[in-house]
Amino acid sequence: MSYNTYRFWKLLVIIIVAILVGWAVPSGYAFIPVPVAVIGMGILYIIKRGVKEIVIDERTYNIANRASRMAFQTVTLAMVLIGATLVALSYGKHPGVGPMGLTLIYSAAGLMAVYLISYVYYGKKVGGKS
Repeated sequence: MSYNTYRFWKLLVIIIVAILVGWAVPSGYAFIPVPVAVIGMGILYIIKRGVKEIVIDERTYNIANRASRMAFQTVTLAMVLIGATLVALSYGKHPGVGPMGLTLIYSAAGLMAVYLISYVYYGKKVGGKS
């Protein structure tokens, strides 16, 4: 299979999964999204094995690494800033937003903890000091 054919089927599978999940969630079918996503990932894995061209190289991994790090930093910073703002607003006229702010702050702290643990793990696995 050529890379362009793979891209077509990949897009088609993603659209079908998005439509099914988008329909199931507001309809109240909580048992549909997870199996549909797992089946979609399985189909993508199977069709990716049929690609004969080189799809991923070191440059792709480097770009993905930089993009994921930037996304992590941006989202974590936004979560902390929005969470702090909501906590500050909870002391004024909006007492109901305090728990939402704390949830965002604790989620950001959890993300940073997972990042730190994975950084230390991969630092030791690859070698060198972390």
